[in-house]
Amino acid sequence: MDKNDSLLVFALIFGIFGLAIWGLLRFTDNTVGKNSPLKVPRSYEVTKFQYFTKIDNLTIYYFAILGLYCFAKIPDTLSPSVYLYDWRNPAALIVVCVITIGLSIFYFYLDLNYWKYTKNIRITYLPDERIIEIKFPEKIYVLKDGDIKNIDVISSGGKIRFGYSMYSLSNGDSFILTDRIPGTWAIQEFFKKIPVRFTEKGFPVIK
Repeated sequence: MDKNDSLLVFALIFGIFGLAIWGLLRFTDNTVGKNSPLKVPRSYEVTKFQYFTKIDNLTIYYFAILGLYCFAKIPDTLSPSVYLYDWRNPAALIVVCVITIGLSIFYFYLDLNYWKYTKNIRITYLPDERIIEIKFPEKIYVLKDGDIKNIDVISSGGKIRFGYSMYSLSNGDSFILTDRIPGTWAIQEFFKKIPVRFTEKGFPVIK
């Protein structure tokens, strides 16, 4: 590794570290700090660009490219000579392909499924009035304390987590919010003592 490569690696590592610190400080400011929706009016809505370029997606894109690259390299490990052929080389690439491409397919399927229940949804917090307004394309809910009867949370758990919550209202209505929608965490902080039931599913597709 020459000097330029070393500088590039150094810049990459500390650049990522700096972005992580900046993101942590911003998250703190937006949750318990001066910009918290519990203190000031806030609206949350995720755009298509934000949704498909979040850090989890970028990581999966990398794994997908890595898997396709390894798949393309499998023929290069095959040799007509029995003396040069080593079965461990193609076997290792096949294992990498199965893991990375399989993980990518799992993620992309759920990510596209969740996008249908995430797009065009806006959550607005009005702390002075103690009101939450949730705007869906087909309906608007204006919620006050006591309007939410209970919440059912379905989550995959694990490192790569997908989850959604079913909100049952006292008037008999219900709606779904995915964990891909920013700001949903504040609902339970805004309205205390809402009964919550957690269910873990390995493949929490929304139907």
